[in-house]
Amino acid sequence: MTSFGRTLRLLRRRAGMSQPDLAAKAFVSQPTISRFESGDRTPDPALAVLLDEALAAKGALAGLVPADPDRAGFQARRPGAVDKTTILEGESGLVQLRKLEDASSSADVTPMVAARTEMAVQAAKDAPYALRAAAIGVAAMGTAYLGWCHFLAGRYGAAEQALDSAVAYAYESQAPDRVERTMSYRGVLELVWGSPAAAASMFDAARRDGRAHPALRAYDSGQQARALAHAGEAREADRLLLEADRLAGTVDYSDLPVGAYWYTPGWLVLRQGVAMLALGRTAAAQREIGQGYAAMPAEHRQAHWARQWIDAIHADRDPSDLVLSPQQRGKRQAVPPRRVRARQS
Repeated sequence: MTSFGRTLRLLRRRAGMSQPDLAAKAFVSQPTISRFESGDRTPDPALAVLLDEALAAKGALAGLVPADPDRAGFQARRPGAVDKTTILEGESGLVQLRKLEDASSSADVTPMVAARTEMAVQAAKDAPYALRAAAIGVAAMGTAYLGWCHFLAGRYGAAEQALDSAVAYAYESQAPDRVERTMSYRGVLELVWGSPAAAASMFDAARRDGRAHPALRAYDSGQQARALAHAGEAREADRLLLEADRLAGTVDYSDLPVGAYWYTPGWLVLRQGVAMLALGRTAAAQREIGQGYAAMPAEHRQAHWARQWIDAIHADRDPSDLVLSPQQRGKRQAVPPRRVRARQS
C-alpha cells in the first residue's frame, strides 16, 4: 500500500465513512476509492483536493500527490530515486500533517507521521551526496515530529529515542534551524521529567547559534527562562525573559522557516506568560497568556498546544501533558543498555 493509500484509508475510517460514502462525496466510483487505498492507482491533483475536502483533511492528501505529471512519471520509472522534489514533498507532507493535527489530535496523525518519517529516513539513505544534507534535514524534521507525538501520548522512552536520533540527523544536516528545533523538543522532554537544569542547558544550546531564525531563538529563550524558574533561578530567568522579548522584536514573520507557521506574535507573547507562570507571577502570567492567545489566528487557537495554556491559567496549574506530577517525575522508561553506556561515556 502506498503512503497515499494508507493515509486515505486511515482518514476515511476516522471520519466514519465507508468507501461508497466517500466515493459519493468525491464524485467517483467505489472501485476507484478501493484502487486508491490499495495503491493500484494514484489520483490526479484535482481529485486529491476533492478527497481532502470530503474528509476535512486540511491538505494532508493533496500533499502526497505530485502536482507535476512529469514528476509522477519519474517516480514510476525510478521508484527508489531521490531528487530535490522528493525532498521538498517529504517536507511539505510533514507540515500538512502538523496542520491536520491542529484540527484533530496527535493520536490521529501519529501513524501517518511514522510512515512519513520512515520514508524521509530512507530517502536520506538513498539521496545522492549533493542532496544528502537537505534529505537528512527532512529526516530530522520527521523524527522530531514523531518524538513529539510519542511525548504527547506519554511514551517518554520512545520519545527520547526518537528525539536523540533527530538531534543527530539535525547536526549532520548542518542546518541551524533544524538543530534548534530538535534540541528544543529535547529540552521540553527533560523539563517534563523534572530535570529543569538539563532542560535549561538544552534550550541554551538550541538558541546559541545566531544563524537560527530569531523567532525560534525567542521561543527558546522563553523556554530556558521557564526551566530556570523551575530550577529556582529567578534572577537568571528574568534576564532570559528580557532576551526573549528583545529577540521577538526582531522577527520578520514573513520569512519564517518551513513548517514554523505557528510562530506568530501572539504565540511568543503566550510563551512569555508560560515562563511567568513558572515564576509564580500568576496575575501577570494570566494576562500575557490571555492576550497572546487572543492575538493568535483562529485556527491556531483550536489546537491543543494553545488551548492547554488557557486551561492551565483557569485551573491555576500547569497542563498535565507538559508537566508530570511529582510522583511521576524521574520515572524514565528504560532504554537499551548500549544507549545508556554511550550517554555515560
